[in-house]
Amino acid sequence: MAGAMALSMRNERSRNARLGLVLSGGGARGFAHAGALRALNHIGIYPDFIVGVSMGAVVGATYALNDDWYRALMDMDISGFPPLPDFSAPGMVNYVRNLRVAQRAITGMYFGWGIGQPTVDWGRDVLSGLTLDKPLEAGRIPVFVTATDIESGERVTLESGSAIDAVYASAALAGILPPAEIDGRMLVDGGYCDLAPVDVARSAGADVVIVVDAATNVVQRKPGNGIQAMIRAIEICQNEHTFLRVEAADMAIRPIIDPPVGVLEFRHKRRCAAAGARAVLRSRSELLELLRHGGPEIGRKTKHHSPNSQTGSNVTRQADDSCLCQPPGPHSRVAEISQQDR
Repeated sequence: MAGAMALSMRNERSRNARLGLVLSGGGARGFAHAGALRALNHIGIYPDFIVGVSMGAVVGATYALNDDWYRALMDMDISGFPPLPDFSAPGMVNYVRNLRVAQRAITGMYFGWGIGQPTVDWGRDVLSGLTLDKPLEAGRIPVFVTATDIESGERVTLESGSAIDAVYASAALAGILPPAEIDGRMLVDGGYCDLAPVDVARSAGADVVIVVDAATNVVQRKPGNGIQAMIRAIEICQNEHTFLRVEAADMAIRPIIDPPVGVLEFRHKRRCAAAGARAVLRSRSELLELLRHGGPEIGRKTKHHSPNSQTGSNVTRQADDSCLCQPPGPHSRVAEISQQDR
């Protein structure tokens, strides 16, 4: 019965508007996309197109190519991600251990492609398991993956060929992983040039474009050293760029992940997924209304406030603030989805 209702809602929604879902980057925070997609399906919303950037490309390609996509993502092997130095814990042993990690990171960047270079084969094996070695064009819906040409600075959109190659290219963080070479281009993480490629979804035929923005670290830690301050400064620039790109979308959903999660803190993947589910379910009425009425006119009238600003339109703030509510009760629909992942 539930499946029939979901199919009915999907068919009704498809007649009204074709939905393009743009999944931003965010590293470990990008697991919020898995929770968001699961929650969207739960309320009968199924995207017609997915555009993925970095971790959004990992989730989007897995969703399109793997029928058991959610379990595959939640069970994803995270053991090979390179450690980053963390001097926050007290004690000389911790200090010496992290000093060695920092030395390896610096050495890897100066004399190679980054600290993650030895893990490339492991990472590609992980992507193989997620995408089942299929080409991008074999997805049950079209999926577009974006990367950055590190030489020209141009955005490159990939929609066919090896999903492993495309997703790796989209998620190859400069200084962490070696670039991917595809068609003579040296490609790195797609987030460097465009974290929210709304125009790709429009060009694919989407009437309504919704961005799930897991890249914007809405809740921040106070920097405690120069490296943390540098990373936070980069985040501020990235947030402003994302804000400008998201203006072209009809709706933006920003999961609130509190306490905050760093780019490579993949041990928190289930908490990030639960945050994505909460963000979608608390915006359910706005989502269904948007899709029911088609979207483009609404999109031109809606302005999205900057994540680094204190001002913004009421329309967008409602979508964002809906994620700031108190945690749901044990019998709520949010709990039904997220408690399984604790």
